[in-house]
Amino acid sequence: MKERFEKIRRLIASPKGRNAATFMVFLAIAAVLWVVQVLNDDTQRDIRCSVRITNVPDSLTRVSPIPEAITVSVRARGTQLMKFLWTKAPEMNIDFRTYKSGNRISFGDQALRAYFRNMVGAGSQVQAITPDSLNISFTSRPGVELPVHVDATVLPGPQYAINGKVRALTDSVMVFSLDALPARLTSVSTAPLVLNDVKASQTVRMPLIVPPGARAIPDSVDIRIDVEPLVSKMRRVPVSASNVPHGMKMITVPAQVEVYYMVPMSTYKKTEADPRFTVEADYRSISGDKVAVQIARAPKDFINVFLSTDSVEYILEQ
Repeated sequence: MKERFEKIRRLIASPKGRNAATFMVFLAIAAVLWVVQVLNDDTQRDIRCSVRITNVPDSLTRVSPIPEAITVSVRARGTQLMKFLWTKAPEMNIDFRTYKSGNRISFGDQALRAYFRNMVGAGSQVQAITPDSLNISFTSRPGVELPVHVDATVLPGPQYAINGKVRALTDSVMVFSLDALPARLTSVSTAPLVLNDVKASQTVRMPLIVPPGARAIPDSVDIRIDVEPLVSKMRRVPVSASNVPHGMKMITVPAQVEVYYMVPMSTYKKTEADPRFTVEADYRSISGDKVAVQIARAPKDFINVFLSTDSVEYILEQ
């Protein structure tokens, strides 16, 4: 190590070493001067600010939405904008006691521009603001508890079925409003949900729809969709005769036919002895030596129900 350091020292002490060191010093000075000049030049930057309202009385409830963020396009010196580069996203902190007008907080375009010019610093110029105004209302009315109605159209994929109803995991919400709620409003509906070819259980977060000037707390709920695969089954069902004239008897050959259907896997064993199938042979549908057979009754929760044949032979007895 000593030999290495001695070699470096001799290299720096040489004419070439001194020239290189001098060059590096001037290069560093030039870089510092360049940075200072750049920071003193005007530049334009978009700043995304979150919005927070403080010191709201407990007797008031906000009914207007607060924008997730306000985007401000500002032109200022680089030194003024540096603080927004190295710190977390700035926040527009609105003190209710300072900015309230009755039970409302309002910021027009000019008021927002003045607020952000003050935030950035003297000499800054606000080029554009999105949104360009804030109007936030509060109410002192007590909330009304209303049940949640799910507006959903869900179609399962082939070989799958919806297990039970599509339901909201939150039964009811509190609705706050500026004016009295309409008497016809007896529930709060989710935004329409349409899903096709669903093959797996899932939970979807959906917003709630409320009248203008109202707010639901919470303003969105989780919708649960339970999906399970279908299983094919077959059962032999006796054929019963219908519309046979008085004094006659119709016997079908065979006396039983096969019924095929599909059921959700969770109910596979429960349907083993299900008595709700009825297959009929209508005397009026006799054609030659055959009589048509059809399913007269089948469980509503069975899917793709069909017979192995559409007709059977018969024997008439007096």
